[in-house]
Amino acid sequence: MSGNKIRKALREEIGEIMELIAKCVQVMQAGGSDQWDESYPNREVIGLDIERGTLYVYIDNEAIAGIIVLDENQAEQYGEIRWSQEQGRHLIMHRLAVHPEVQGKGIARKLTAFAEEHAVNCGYSSIRLDTYMKNTKALSLYPRLGYERRGEVSFPGRTANFPVFEKVLEGAAKLDGQA
Repeated sequence: MSGNKIRKALREEIGEIMELIAKCVQVMQAGGSDQWDESYPNREVIGLDIERGTLYVYIDNEAIAGIIVLDENQAEQYGEIRWSQEQGRHLIMHRLAVHPEVQGKGIARKLTAFAEEHAVNCGYSSIRLDTYMKNTKALSLYPRLGYERRGEVSFPGRTANFPVFEKVLEGAAKLDGQA
């Protein structure tokens, strides 16, 4: 059976997840992006994501093909952004990555759709995220999926800014109105 599924990562999968990240770092750097490197995201960061239950894996043919982190941790720099949805709780999407050998199969779209469904089911009013200015794939993906660019932030040690995106969730707004 070669089904695909998305589920929370397990502690014993950290090695496989770190291999996926290392492959993504190689591809990013070869393409001129310094978004990720040998020090970030590191084993400690990923271990904490797993421990907190916020790292999800996309399983394809019994292997981890993609990852995504979903939590409420907004970067301090997000305070500078004029969001279209200020009310309610906001789910933050971090560390979306797809193994280079399976990119182009729609896995990033499926992980994003999973994040949106999760957010609606948990009563979030929007999803917020940032991506690196040099990450052209992500910069074209998010607007196609209905995410609106809300501005840019900068992070220490990075040569380019990070465009910030938001998607207001209609189902969550209805849930919020019923509460």
